[in-house]
Amino acid sequence: MSIKTLKQLLGNAGAGIDESHGTDRLYDILKAMLEGNSETISDIQATVATGLLAGIIADGEAKLVSLRVKVGTTGTAGATTIQILLNGASQGELTVDNTDTDGTEKSLALDVDITAGDVLQLNVSAAPTGGANMIASARLQPVAIE
Repeated sequence: MSIKTLKQLLGNAGAGIDESHGTDRLYDILKAMLEGNSETISDIQATVATGLLAGIIADGEAKLVSLRVKVGTTGTAGATTIQILLNGASQGELTVDNTDTDGTEKSLALDVDITAGDVLQLNVSAAPTGGANMIASARLQPVAIE
């Protein structure tokens, strides 16, 4: 994959790597901007049920960097399992068991290359009895940050 890193791009340009133009380096400013400027796939279910949720078709190269889930009511039997699918194949999953505390939030760090045309989808592969108020999200970063 040819995704560029922020340090590589700035180094090639010789742009603001040192503090010759003040104490705020261009790298630090751009890093802060990029960390807050990622694309997110997210969806909410009032009643947790198996099946595909939200999805996107990638516009260009990126990194899939995280998967998160929060289940408001964890249910009475079984578990909630959320996956992030890349072209139909799971790239990671999180499970919240019915014995976990209501409102449990979990996250998973990922490092998956994405190319233009890739299809990313959130999928609930297991649902508990009585599970409710689930929100799930996956985050894409357009530029690798070192």
